[in-house]
Amino acid sequence: MKHRKLLSLFLAAAMAVSMSGCSGNGNGSGESGDSNVSSGASGEDSGVVEMPTSSRVSENGWKFGQVAMGGGGFVSGVFATSQDGLYYARTDVGGAYRYNKDTQLWESMSYGVSEEDQGFLGIAALAFGEKDPNRVYMLAGTSYLSGGRTALFVSDDYGVTFRRTELSDFRVDGNGMGRGNGERLAVDPKNSDIVYAGFMSSGGMIKSTDGGQTYTTLDLGTDTTTSNSNGICSIIIDPNSGDENSCSTIYAAISRKGDYNIYKSTDAGTTWAPVEEAPQGLMVQRMKYNGDGKIVITYADAEGPWNNNRSSGGIRMLNMADDTFTDITPKKQAYGDVVIDPNDPNRMAACTENIYVAQPTGAFGDEFYTTTDGGQTWTLLNDTMTFNANGVDWLSTTSMHWCSSMAIDPNNTDRIMVVSGNGIYACDNIWDAAPEFYFFAKGVEETVPYELVSIPGGELVTAAADYDGFSQPSAEVYGKVHSSTAGSMTGIAVAAANTDVWVKCGGDDKTNGFWYTLDRGETWNQAKKSPLSTGPAYGGSVAVSADGSTFYWTPSNGGYVFWSDDQGKSWNQAEGAMNAQRIIADQVNPEYVYAASGSSFYYSSDRGKTFTANKELSVFTTTRPVAVPGVEGKIYYPAMGLQVSTDHGETFTRINTVSNCQMVGVGKGKTDDSPCTLFIWGQPTSDDPVGLYWSEDEGATWKRINDDNHQFGGTGNGKFVYGDMNKYGRVYMSSLGLGVVYGDLVEAE
Repeated sequence: MKHRKLLSLFLAAAMAVSMSGCSGNGNGSGESGDSNVSSGASGEDSGVVEMPTSSRVSENGWKFGQVAMGGGGFVSGVFATSQDGLYYARTDVGGAYRYNKDTQLWESMSYGVSEEDQGFLGIAALAFGEKDPNRVYMLAGTSYLSGGRTALFVSDDYGVTFRRTELSDFRVDGNGMGRGNGERLAVDPKNSDIVYAGFMSSGGMIKSTDGGQTYTTLDLGTDTTTSNSNGICSIIIDPNSGDENSCSTIYAAISRKGDYNIYKSTDAGTTWAPVEEAPQGLMVQRMKYNGDGKIVITYADAEGPWNNNRSSGGIRMLNMADDTFTDITPKKQAYGDVVIDPNDPNRMAACTENIYVAQPTGAFGDEFYTTTDGGQTWTLLNDTMTFNANGVDWLSTTSMHWCSSMAIDPNNTDRIMVVSGNGIYACDNIWDAAPEFYFFAKGVEETVPYELVSIPGGELVTAAADYDGFSQPSAEVYGKVHSSTAGSMTGIAVAAANTDVWVKCGGDDKTNGFWYTLDRGETWNQAKKSPLSTGPAYGGSVAVSADGSTFYWTPSNGGYVFWSDDQGKSWNQAEGAMNAQRIIADQVNPEYVYAASGSSFYYSSDRGKTFTANKELSVFTTTRPVAVPGVEGKIYYPAMGLQVSTDHGETFTRINTVSNCQMVGVGKGKTDDSPCTLFIWGQPTSDDPVGLYWSEDEGATWKRINDDNHQFGGTGNGKFVYGDMNKYGRVYMSSLGLGVVYGDLVEAE
């Protein structure tokens, strides 16, 4: 056995967080947060920094939240504790959450994750102490982010603060296949200081007896790495074993078939032996103790959540007294999870995983079953159950799918929760003949935003992956999904002087990916004509002239700027603007439009027919210029720090108070006569931490908005920062898996 000192660091995870008319026309020229922990091999303590995760207010006086869209991403695990109303949830790319029963909202426990550590927003496993539900353990890491690093997080205060331990020899992937399995963490029900952790692509298993301060590497006597990189997929502890201080019997499942895949230890992990009667033709999804000496196990023929053979799987009951199995499968197919009434082990509810049958919404998703006789007979609920969108209207036509995890409330055993690819759902009468499921993920915002527009005097409009995008009256109010529901969108724009006209782009290589609306999103029209002779155009960036008469598109597969003055019936290739990746329109003069590539900035004064390259501005890789609403010809550009132009991009002046600017946005000024507020993601000086900053004097001075407890994993895929054009002191930023984060200046409220 190998012993190793854990490296620890208290990590934050606090809550986080685009454009109003502006006045003023001056050119505005003027002259990370947490420690990086090395791998666990060194065994040296890196120090402790306390960072509260659940505070919504930064030390700089900004209050953070997430734009209310309605779930949108895969919640990979949900958990109910013995404490009334205390629930936890984990997501694949959006960190972990704790439910606040007073506000009836889920609150992020991952706001403090830095941009460098954004891979830790992928939570591969979560567990809490049954004796001490304030003790929370998480395994976090994402294979393709932050160098694939894996860390164990431990909290003693319900996830308000965390101790972080990096594990250099082990790997998990919170967004990998099998992420809905579990749990790979198990806390001894008699001693919350004892925790077992299993790993995915690296395989392996560790045990800590001091609350995660040190650990021992366990030897299961077999290779736990798997061809599907899912490793150890579930661990469960027999609560009736051992003595009064700790349990001795542990079961661990390995994500494989065709060989032994469940192992048992009766000496607290020192030695292991295979459970020989365990089915070898299926893969374990989850294991649950039934309170009566048995473990109920769900199976599929792959790790899930969406790659399994839907007709292969089942549910088995393992008798821990003799390690024999009983088949209690309702119907041969893939199953995600099961919950058991802690007061009656004969009452169970089960869900399938990746099965697509009709649900009450008309959409297709998983099946739900209940039994009251220990699995001898089951009742299918899909024909009788109902669904309540719970105020998020667009969800009324979606389904509960990828149902990999369920939880039953021990304080109200009529109540269960189930995860889905688009959030969390609950049911308060699961044993009734006609149970009602309802959306239960308010506060969990896991959409991936790509663009946002705050319309002066109007709506907040977004483009997003998977769900198209949303239109809503404000950040706090659930809105409506764009009626086109055309899938993933990469860009959206609104005509500044004719705000009934919006354009958007996205899609894939199957169909042309440009849409427009002339009635503020009530109806959308697809431009059937592709600007490319080689096939459909898709993705990229869009713009629309201030008067709404000319559309612009730089498809991701096109390499050029295209324009249309007949609503997409025909397209014309602009001269110049080679390899432009982003296009924006002047917010006042419809003749002017601007484009940017990774190396050049272009401007046009003839509605995009011809572009001229700015010969003096070195752009490098930044492609996000911003045109100022209400001010003709004024553009901010994050290049060599921050640049500003007041002559339609012909010349730029560097704002020397900014050392590093990755994104820039503008927002409503304090008064109608004030210039726009400026927002950046970057650094005023090289000594400042990378983060959110704002200026009320056109860049002469800057103040930090966020702090080390509110970093949100950086700006993610969307890479934008915008101010609100209707509310002074509000900023929006994109994120990796927290949707659109917004911050409000507290003193402005």
